[in-house]
Amino acid sequence: MIFHIDLDSFFASVHIKYNPFLQDLPVIIGADPRNGNGRGVVSTCSYVARKYGIHSAMPISQAFRLCPEGIYVCSGKQISFPTYNEESIKVMEILESYADKFQQAGIDEAYLDVSESWNRYGSSPMALAKIIQDRIFHKLSLSVSIGISETKSIAKIASDLEKPKGITSVHNSELEEKIYHLSVRKIVGVGKKTEKSLQKLGIINIGQIASLSRIKIYSLLGDYGLYLQKVVKGLNVREVGYSSSERKSIGSERTFGKDQSNWQLIEQRVNETIHRLIENLHKKELLCRTITIKIRFEGFDTYTRSHTYRNYINNENVIRNTAMLLLQEYVHSSKKVRLIGVRFSNLKSCEKQMILTSFIN
Repeated sequence: MIFHIDLDSFFASVHIKYNPFLQDLPVIIGADPRNGNGRGVVSTCSYVARKYGIHSAMPISQAFRLCPEGIYVCSGKQISFPTYNEESIKVMEILESYADKFQQAGIDEAYLDVSESWNRYGSSPMALAKIIQDRIFHKLSLSVSIGISETKSIAKIASDLEKPKGITSVHNSELEEKIYHLSVRKIVGVGKKTEKSLQKLGIINIGQIASLSRIKIYSLLGDYGLYLQKVVKGLNVREVGYSSSERKSIGSERTFGKDQSNWQLIEQRVNETIHRLIENLHKKELLCRTITIKIRFEGFDTYTRSHTYRNYINNENVIRNTAMLLLQEYVHSSKKVRLIGVRFSNLKSCEKQMILTSFIN
């Protein structure tokens, strides 16, 4: 019996918590809209804002056109990321207290295995879900939606079905009724590109994946098709619990408010990004082997360059020097830079005493 808990519109909800007068107003978290000429995207928005058609990852300029009267909050300024993190920690402490097994899956979501404990709280898992939901709301003034199923994948789909403040149970016997009509995009890991690839094959909804024979799905998509079919049939049984291998990478991107040719500023932004990511590595006790630099020029020409070390490291100076070397290829470009990004991948957990050991490539 697995719960997937998803904090509703988390960043916007935290901002509203600290500014209650915004409760019924459209709150949009993301880049500065600059009266419709802003760069970057919407990070998240309140459910009031969603009524205007605004959603995560939408260009902030488009959001402003849809809702110029909205309350626009620049991420990390009016409320700092440490505040978001503090609120997340409080929620996770509550969730973990109810779990037989616990796994945080992000700043705003987690999985709970309650197979052995749910019946202590009532006649059904729904009763425990309601207790958790009410406790978080009354103690922290934050709302969550909860999905309940036999697998993590289906529980995650279920938590999204009745947002906000929803509790949705989808057992394997109810898959056809409750999720097979949904778009393939609802499957964890299926993004825009994969969705388009599946559509070209005539696969639009989840039920179509489930109904194909194993031979047919394999002929179309290979092993990935067999994996998807296992997921949508509720057979992808993965244990709840943190595993460093489940987190493949961490990264961050910055879109400049104005296309930049000032390489001193560009390098400064890269160094700031690396510093934040290194702090994240240390906090989670992780090491990395690969660093990737992403650069997007005016006109949206985008390039990535990577370096893989011989050993796992988390040394900021070494990684910063590598990043600067990767950037050198573009320093003399005649085009201005629109976006810069850094990503660490090939991650591995380490013992605390290993953190002091940062191997050079």
